[in-house]
Amino acid sequence: MKIYGQSLREIFDKLPWTYKIVVTVSCFFILFVMIYAPSVLLSPIKKAKKDIVKNLSISGASKKVEGIFDPSISYDRKSRKVWMAYTVKDKLRSQSGGMLVHVRLASSLIEKNCKSWVQVNGGFEGKSDDILGANGQTVFRSGTWRVETPTLVHDPEDKGREWKLYAYKYFWDNDPTHALQLARRYGMIVYKYATDPAESWSTEQWLFSPAYGQLPPPYGQMAMIHLNDLNESLKNVEVYSRPSVIIRDGMLVMTLSAFTKGTSPDRIIMIVSGDHGKSWKYIGTPLRVSDLEGIEPYTRLSGASLIEQDGVVYLAAVLGDAQQHGKGTFIFSFDDFKKGHLKRDPKTGVPSVLRHVPLYKPESVPIGGGFAAYSDVCPFGLLTSEQIPGTEKFRLLKTYENPAL
Repeated sequence: MKIYGQSLREIFDKLPWTYKIVVTVSCFFILFVMIYAPSVLLSPIKKAKKDIVKNLSISGASKKVEGIFDPSISYDRKSRKVWMAYTVKDKLRSQSGGMLVHVRLASSLIEKNCKSWVQVNGGFEGKSDDILGANGQTVFRSGTWRVETPTLVHDPEDKGREWKLYAYKYFWDNDPTHALQLARRYGMIVYKYATDPAESWSTEQWLFSPAYGQLPPPYGQMAMIHLNDLNESLKNVEVYSRPSVIIRDGMLVMTLSAFTKGTSPDRIIMIVSGDHGKSWKYIGTPLRVSDLEGIEPYTRLSGASLIEQDGVVYLAAVLGDAQQHGKGTFIFSFDDFKKGHLKRDPKTGVPSVLRHVPLYKPESVPIGGGFAAYSDVCPFGLLTSEQIPGTEKFRLLKTYENPAL
């Protein structure tokens, strides 16, 4: 190749020595970019993401805590604040010696990109208690009320009740031989509301139980709604847990983990309220444990939550197996959200996994993790909870992964 009758070599030889240095360095730089850029672009994204995963810490929280998990995030653009509800396992034991599990609240600022979180008053308190027999006087069992798996939603049109907090509450007997059985009988979805999360909250209400008579007397009349009455397909459900709520077109939409006989959910159901939570209707069942037969190698459905990104709602489920309850976050998209229908393979009918965000530390911890929260205003992407290897503690992780790619 010649330019004005001269080769590139001849032109280079005539350049001043300072220009020769510039040209040589530039050539080496271009060569470096040509080699390095493709290696960066083609390297696995998961590795790059994993390198920046960080713990989310909450200031003002008690140091006597064994772990925080099960986050739920909501925000109010008017106040420019982001609010989070989460479960806390306390190092302190109750008066009866049982483990204390609470629901706490924290806040952050949108302008600060949700970088720092401060614990505030509110939530649900776990406590020692005695449950009474049918006569309302005789002590039947001694133990601890535990409250966990909260969900927080902002409902601005419901004046005086703009903020709603739901959670799963159950009684844990001091005698381990009875504990699980009693937890299934004495379990319900509880509810509180507030105008401002930083101010006073309402008294706790026992909102949902499975069926009339599920809560033994004298507690049975305290549950306001019996979910099994909403649809014939729910008649065999014995426990509802892990509420997750979003607001969509002025409607409150909630998913719940529904248990029949086992220690893990049989299905995820969806209900909706058009009157700010006063009454509820059954929509459908987006996901069942039987669906996992087509999503190998997973055999356990541990639960799910609703998350929304850029106006699109997804189901964030946690799947696992006999060795590990949760192997990360599995994102499913909806084919018909109003009917609770997930997108499924047209040939097999199996729900299509949009993406899988694996555990940050996938060591063989028995619980694992993956329960997630997300908000468009927080740049850390999915916020997940995960068991710390070698311990029974849990932590919150900023994954910098979005629900949808």
